[in-house]
Amino acid sequence: MFWADELLKNRSGREWINDAWTPSGIVHMGGLKGPVIHDTLYKILKERGADVKWTFGFDDLDPIDGLPPELEKSHGQYMGIPIFIAPSPDGKGSFGEFYSNKMRAMFDALGIEAEIYLASEYYKKGIYNNAIKLVLDNADKVRKVYEEMYKKEIAPDWYPLQVICPKCGKLGTTKVIGWDGKEVEYVCSPDLVKWAKGCSATGKMSPFDGNAKMPFKVEWAAKWWTFGVTIEGAGKDHASAGGTYDVARIICKDVFGKEPPLKLPYEFFLSGGKKMSSSKGLGLNSEELLQVLAPEIVRFLMIKTEPNRAVEFEPKNTLIIPKLYDDYDQARKEYNRKANSDFARAFVLSQTQKLNPLEIADILPFDLVAKYVQMPNVDISAKSIVEKDWTGIGVPGSSEYRKNLIEDRKKKALVWVEKYAPESEKFLVQKELPESAKGLTGEQKNLLKKIASELDRDMTAEDFQTRIYELGKEVGLNGKEAFAAIYKALIGKDHGPKAGWLIKSLDKEFVKKRFGEV
Repeated sequence: MFWADELLKNRSGREWINDAWTPSGIVHMGGLKGPVIHDTLYKILKERGADVKWTFGFDDLDPIDGLPPELEKSHGQYMGIPIFIAPSPDGKGSFGEFYSNKMRAMFDALGIEAEIYLASEYYKKGIYNNAIKLVLDNADKVRKVYEEMYKKEIAPDWYPLQVICPKCGKLGTTKVIGWDGKEVEYVCSPDLVKWAKGCSATGKMSPFDGNAKMPFKVEWAAKWWTFGVTIEGAGKDHASAGGTYDVARIICKDVFGKEPPLKLPYEFFLSGGKKMSSSKGLGLNSEELLQVLAPEIVRFLMIKTEPNRAVEFEPKNTLIIPKLYDDYDQARKEYNRKANSDFARAFVLSQTQKLNPLEIADILPFDLVAKYVQMPNVDISAKSIVEKDWTGIGVPGSSEYRKNLIEDRKKKALVWVEKYAPESEKFLVQKELPESAKGLTGEQKNLLKKIASELDRDMTAEDFQTRIYELGKEVGLNGKEAFAAIYKALIGKDHGPKAGWLIKSLDKEFVKKRFGEV
């Protein structure tokens, strides 16, 4: 049984799925895993007819606590300021809106159906007021959870809340040191954190209606209690033993008196065995990922493996992207055959729009598309290519649907060849006679002469491919030796795309001249 179906098989009653993200930087590809996993669970529950709600929060009340190098000069003054207040890097709207819009675009592309909410708006509307009062009234219980989890004493004047300083507008530098049931006492400390400096203001104020924010661990539990969340997973950085996820779950039980949601930790994507990181140049961001993978294949990547297994995904100089396309095509075949397999199930749950069985078209394998797009003037929708090379089991699909699939795969293959493919997969026709051609045998040179003499014949690429085999036999060459002669003469390698199509894609006089040089 597919892992997500297994996870949900014994559940009943109303469900609320929630997830959240701080819109303070570029969306790394790993940042899509949580939203896709939660959306998959939502789709399964909807499929079953369950009463289910799926929300995704943008935690835009968080303070800016770090900046990429290119923004340090322009936005250094906003360190400690809430994300929803600081200005956007492009001068349009807020810092939070700038990055939120990038995630919204990802949701649209990937068919993620979550209802998006903003933390800043929910705080302002008073949705968390009851939770704020409860944690302030029970601050001693929160301190006890922290002390037991982290094995250190928490100061009795520490409260699980930070206010937005009325004087300097910073949140990350404030500390609540008292609570009288209506107002909190606070200090905006110059040295509370290393990344921002407070203004030293002190005073009393209401903690409600957007004036304050709970710390992340407490806020997480507060959301579960306030909304009635029943399912929310967490990435390994939060879900490791004793991490944020565990603390929030204990607070949910011991402070809010509510059972925490279904526990669902999920692993990282790895690059060279290390966690992906945009700042360290490991892995891709989400926009780069969607340039080389179709949206449904991005979803497939996120869910085809059980969440608790780390996935190695190093796209540069590897064949991992063609392999992923092959896996997806295999899943398509299994779905077409009505196979009861995890791959077929993953295929269904990866779709970004409703499936029409009559439009599950066969598709040219990605590695072949990548070869064909490197040959000028080759139409990969040509009948001779389609009949011989296309995968699948013959489910026809509409011509428009097939055309769109072809065009999209062509675009993705071009990106892969340009940015990620190993040199062994690149087939650039050389402007000058390659050095490797100078070592051809007499039989191979004779073959090129015979091929050149037949270039004026009216043959399809497929027929020409067959003719090359025949000519090779005539001069005493096996298939590998025959085609190596062509590749060495044209692209300087001993392997390459289908020779018939490669030759036919080039100017006839250029090929005659090159083979003549050999």
